[in-house]
Amino acid sequence: MKSYHFLILLALFSCKKDSETKKTEKEAENQCFIVREGINFDEKTKKYVPPTNEDILKNLPKHIHQKQLSDFEKFNYDQKKTDELKAKEKEYFASSAYKTKFSEWIKSLPEFNYLSINQNFTLAENKYGLWLIEKIGNDFKPYFLGISQDFYLNDFYGKDQSFLQNNRFVATGTLVNVQRLSRVPMLPKYEVLKDGLEFSIDLKDIKKDSDNDGFNDLFENFIGLNPNSKDTDGDGISDFEDSNPKFKSETSKFASMYESIADEPSEKFNYSFTEILTDCSYFQNINPKKRKVLVYKTEDQNPLKKDVLDHFFPRKYSKMKTYKNYPEVYFMDFSDASGDGTISAEFKDGKWKVDKKYTLTFGV
Repeated sequence: MKSYHFLILLALFSCKKDSETKKTEKEAENQCFIVREGINFDEKTKKYVPPTNEDILKNLPKHIHQKQLSDFEKFNYDQKKTDELKAKEKEYFASSAYKTKFSEWIKSLPEFNYLSINQNFTLAENKYGLWLIEKIGNDFKPYFLGISQDFYLNDFYGKDQSFLQNNRFVATGTLVNVQRLSRVPMLPKYEVLKDGLEFSIDLKDIKKDSDNDGFNDLFENFIGLNPNSKDTDGDGISDFEDSNPKFKSETSKFASMYESIADEPSEKFNYSFTEILTDCSYFQNINPKKRKVLVYKTEDQNPLKKDVLDHFFPRKYSKMKTYKNYPEVYFMDFSDASGDGTISAEFKDGKWKVDKKYTLTFGV
């Protein structure tokens, strides 16, 4: 009799597990594939509302201290002057003087643009914002400052400034609200929030790496990783080494399809990722080999959209769609830094054949 009861319980447990698996698979299908007409059909999602000036001022990073200066040159946004500055910066980064001056740093960490040297530190930048890079013997250690697009700092290019003072990073500049006028890469619109400020950050806050994974806490908080766990997704690979640190990678037919789509050849840097916005679990579980990705759900969009998603022209993909005449081919709309287009994916001879066509390209 006991064996009979045990078999009933086992059968009930098995049915429950099968039901949960089918439910999970159904949810994945709903988030990855279109079941109604029209390739651009998608579920209604929460609309992104741009932050107001008050929102920006209220939500400024707490680790960045501000001090009002009495004597300063007012911020002046002039498109002609800004164009000239951008051209000057581009020329500077291509110059032999720049390559000679920062040769050690460029050789070790080519993914950054280097702005200034002070003691054994350089001030550098990448798409996320400003970094301090410390030279320790023959090693170079980057620390993200948390200073991104809302902070407009005075010109550092080609000038060695004393940005380290009393164990603090110190710079002057302006708080601005940056508004991009379109998706096409172009100069943004600046609205001054506070002018003539000194910004400072304690060096101990900059260097803090609570989980010792290689990313400082400021960077992990900024991109949505767990600063208190060196393995955010719990897959046994440290965040620093993981090519997809926010989600566990899985092996499946459709996960491999999305890998084939997103894992195009790229320079694989340690401190820069390709951002992807999708609610599709197959997509979230990819295991890229040629690039590092940060995958965000729609619910992540509000807190991250301005600084991480739209600002860096991330890849966006629609749900997959099949048509009656091509039942074995999946179609998807996409956009990336180069433009918009359509992708088709067909499973043949045990692997995915992917075709990518641009219908609109940007001048980048």
